[in-house]
Amino acid sequence: MNFTSEKLKKIKPSGIRELFSKSQGIENVISLGIGAPDIHAPDKLKEALKQAVDDNFNNYDQTPGYLGLREAITKKYRVDYGVDYCSTNGTIVVCGGVQLIYIALQTYLSNGDEVLVQDPCFLTYPQQVTLAGGKTIWMPSTDNFEIDIEKTKELVTDKTKVLILNFPSNPTGAVMSREELKAMVDIAVDNNLLILSDEVYEYYTYDNAKHVHVGSIDGAYDRTITVNSFSKTYAVPGWRMGYGVTTPELMKPILDYHSFVVANATTPTQVALANFMHTPEAVKFKKDVKGIFQKRRDVIVDGLNSIGGIKCQKPVGSFYCYPDISQTKYSDGESFSTKAFLII
Repeated sequence: MNFTSEKLKKIKPSGIRELFSKSQGIENVISLGIGAPDIHAPDKLKEALKQAVDDNFNNYDQTPGYLGLREAITKKYRVDYGVDYCSTNGTIVVCGGVQLIYIALQTYLSNGDEVLVQDPCFLTYPQQVTLAGGKTIWMPSTDNFEIDIEKTKELVTDKTKVLILNFPSNPTGAVMSREELKAMVDIAVDNNLLILSDEVYEYYTYDNAKHVHVGSIDGAYDRTITVNSFSKTYAVPGWRMGYGVTTPELMKPILDYHSFVVANATTPTQVALANFMHTPEAVKFKKDVKGIFQKRRDVIVDGLNSIGGIKCQKPVGSFYCYPDISQTKYSDGESFSTKAFLII
């Protein structure tokens, strides 16, 4: 007998995860698929975690997160972006950025609400919209993978509730300027939309590109939930440590939902991150990793463009490339990956 709920039947399995599973046991598979830095976490951070465990930070903590970490997060936004509106009451620590996206959509979507999502996007967005009873409305991209602003304006209806932004982008590596993002914020303001801004790749920008914290744009803060993660920043995706900032008013119902899903994110990892975030070692690690990935970007893009039939723009953010394989003999990314024994 099938007891699966109707809403879950609408969810498609992750193609990347399926390919990853199929690749297990096959020799000479090149994995370019999972969005995880393949470098080691900073030694000082690992030492901080060991110390937190030894200091007996092994019990439950506050539902919003360890106060010391929330204080460190609010300081981060003051230091990085010169904003002073973040407060510990508007900050949450969660089990990965994906969990906050899930909770936020569950909190604010009602059945039939529409969510504007860029095409292409991080694969979890449309699935989580569906799980929350919403409907994904695809925003088209320009040739350089920014959101087509004028076409997006035409997509807004009286059912539109949320605008999801993700820059630097997974999977395209695109970055939108402050002026362009201001135009997106204006759409949200004019139509009373909630903004969900996924900024987990904020430290991965290259060349002349600069990350813009959406909450710092005029008109954005009181309608924006910023999603972030330590996974990419400090190469600890296995720790499942994400966080978010917004107004205390928007955060309260999220915390209510969070309290019935996860009592609190892992306590010792929170303590470790709080003690590490603003150290010289943390600053150096972010700078060093950015340099490593910029060199890798140059190598992989040059290599892809040397292959007949493949064209790849040079991404200016995140650590992904989005090659065009339409001129090859493969019709789509899945067949290309399967035949070439790549996970992309």
